[in-house]
Amino acid sequence: MCAIFGFSGYHDPELLRRMAETLHLRGPDGRGYFESERFSMGNCRLSIIDLAGGDQPIYNETRDLAVVQNGEIYNYVELREQLQERGHVFKTHCDTEVLVHGYEEWGEDLPKRLNGMYAFAVHNLRTGETFFARDRCGQKPFYYWHHKGKFAFASEVKALLECPFIERAPNLAAIDPYLGLRYVPEPQTMFADVYILPAAHSLTLKPSGAIRIQRYWSVPLRKDRNYKSDGEYLEELEAKFRDAVKLTMRSDVPVSSYLSAGVDSSLITEAAREFNSNLHTFSIGFNSGIDETKDAAETARLLGTKHHEIHVVPEDFERLPRVIYQMDRPVGDALILAFDRLAANCGAEFKVVLGGEGADEMFAGYQFHKIIPLVERYMSKMPGFIHHGLMVPGFRATPMALLNQFFEFPADLGKKGKKRIADFLSRYDRRNLRENYFALKTLWAQDERTDIYTDEFKQHAGQSWIQPEDPADRDSGAPFLDRLLKLQYDEWLQDWALIRQDKNTMAHSLEIRLPFLDHELIELAFQMPPHLKAHGSKDKIIERRLAAKRLPPEVTNRPKNPFFLPMDYFYQNPKIRELIDLTLNESQVKKRGYFDPKKVRHLVDTMAAGEFVGLKQVMSLVILELWHLIFIDREIRFS
Repeated sequence: MCAIFGFSGYHDPELLRRMAETLHLRGPDGRGYFESERFSMGNCRLSIIDLAGGDQPIYNETRDLAVVQNGEIYNYVELREQLQERGHVFKTHCDTEVLVHGYEEWGEDLPKRLNGMYAFAVHNLRTGETFFARDRCGQKPFYYWHHKGKFAFASEVKALLECPFIERAPNLAAIDPYLGLRYVPEPQTMFADVYILPAAHSLTLKPSGAIRIQRYWSVPLRKDRNYKSDGEYLEELEAKFRDAVKLTMRSDVPVSSYLSAGVDSSLITEAAREFNSNLHTFSIGFNSGIDETKDAAETARLLGTKHHEIHVVPEDFERLPRVIYQMDRPVGDALILAFDRLAANCGAEFKVVLGGEGADEMFAGYQFHKIIPLVERYMSKMPGFIHHGLMVPGFRATPMALLNQFFEFPADLGKKGKKRIADFLSRYDRRNLRENYFALKTLWAQDERTDIYTDEFKQHAGQSWIQPEDPADRDSGAPFLDRLLKLQYDEWLQDWALIRQDKNTMAHSLEIRLPFLDHELIELAFQMPPHLKAHGSKDKIIERRLAAKRLPPEVTNRPKNPFFLPMDYFYQNPKIRELIDLTLNESQVKKRGYFDPKKVRHLVDTMAAGEFVGLKQVMSLVILELWHLIFIDREIRFS
């Protein structure tokens, strides 16, 4: 059940059908509509649970509540039993029906009882009010537009653009955060006046056209230090992880699994084998020096799965415009091609696949989870005059070859990377936690962004988009690492990691399910002491202990291999050069008006050095311009 859409304050039956057509690939198995003079909504269905009886909209017994849903409610069996005990009568066996009866029973508290990934709408025919909600981690998208009594919503922006009252215009204030982060943090989008309902939020639409947005869940920070033993947490983690995988395996169609050489997908695959002895696995590679398909194939052999191997080749860059169209938004990393190719191959055989997203955010698996706490401890002990007068200059003088031994970047740090780290260290004590978090993972530092903008465009740029840490979290007394981890649930997960999976799997009529995003598993992780997540140079400590119990040593003893597209291996290919010439030529850059053509040309010319940061910066500009050509200029079109 993989697309919802609709509008209020406007009546046009044909518009509802045009919106459905743009979302066909998300739900090719059926369409359903609710229509009235004041409010209309629809659903495009991918049949996964109750294949014959789950068509939407679904109504309650008195037919005065109607619901459409995108996603899956994993605990629908347990909720159904609770609701039946309270007298509710069900007509189907699908998960969506628990939403309409659950809303009858619990009202706007319903999302707090759900375990799953979802965006749904419940319309009250008696009052004219509509209630919307999005899952806790933002696995399923929900876009909306609201102006002067009109309201429109959809699972993808391209459906909203069918509305005659919505203008195709770029959100100029989103360009600066896009360059800084390679994505636009919610609730903003790259489209003017189009917003995304933040994860873990609900929205109530009144008959008057007014809206109210509320948060119903947040990652719980622990304030006390009364921890259990490490062994007890490991037992709880194993039980809760198994339950999470079991829930995501609920399906009336076969379930497959993505499998890399890493511990996250290996754990999921091993657990899934308990519930499916005929499990198929899929991995992606690049035919380069960082390719991990050989190790993934060995893991598949050890776990006894039927394995499929896909490779991204330079010719696949021809699909980059199509992938950007699939995603609605620019996500400034050519790695989106790998997600598309993986989903295309898996989707040719399956409707459901399991993935490992969420483990790094929960158990501190990224570089900055080690760097920022390390620098925080260092700064608490080092006098400022020594840090600024001796240590930072010493870092700047250190040869890059030596620095590359200490920083686990997937390519050479390079001059830009070295400068980025030096600037981060020199300004660390002048920033708050959230500013340091963004400064370390930014693609374009603030001075680089300012330098490349035209004088006319600089008025739209600034760092007002970096909000400070919530004072309640800052002053909570919670461990520093947990405060850092919590930041990712505000934007990083849904705007970077999850959007790449949802949009690319749905484009191939494939639903991805992510056991590590079970909210009870997340809440358990935030009850654990920091030393079970990251300590010194070690990360994901308790997850690796779990892996040591459940996986063969050949898998758990492998060094971590970062998942990235090796642009230094690909960038000389003519297909990539053609995209660069199409999007970043002087005429096109001047026409767009955001960037200084000379600065862009210099960046492209110096890209030949093969530096990790420089190559990614060029690709972020290519992707941004392709997005404009597709969605704003409409010079590149897809059916």
